[in-house]
Amino acid sequence: MWAHYVITVSFLALAIAYGATLFAGWSIARAVPGVAEADQMSVLARSLAIAIIAWPIWAIHWRWAKRDWNWNGTVSQLYLAFFTITGLIAGAWIGMQFISRLLEVLLGSKAADGDSVSYLIGALWSTLVSLLIWVYHGSIWIRHRRRTTP
Repeated sequence: MWAHYVITVSFLALAIAYGATLFAGWSIARAVPGVAEADQMSVLARSLAIAIIAWPIWAIHWRWAKRDWNWNGTVSQLYLAFFTITGLIAGAWIGMQFISRLLEVLLGSKAADGDSVSYLIGALWSTLVSLLIWVYHGSIWIRHRRRTTP
């Protein structure tokens, strides 16, 4: 029962912290899609508040989960696979958008104005956070897969 609790809380806290961190980055850049510029700071305040609470909850429960987990079990494999794949897909997708916008600015098809700079900052932030999620969980997944492979 304890393992189910810590794994569930860890999973939900990480999903919430990850989303809040992405929103915080986009709102710092004042480029949250679908949000008026005047409301960007409200989004930043809410996103930071959620991230400030969710990251420590994840860290505590993740520490407990790692200690008590059956690394060969289905739940641990799905947990690690989910965040590895999510980080990779989000990092690649947003990274592609970042590179595309950067090239548009460099090639002159988009103006190098405040909107483009804000977009580039938000996309870079989101790409880096997503890649961190991918690398962290992927490295744990690979390390434990190697231990269990004969």
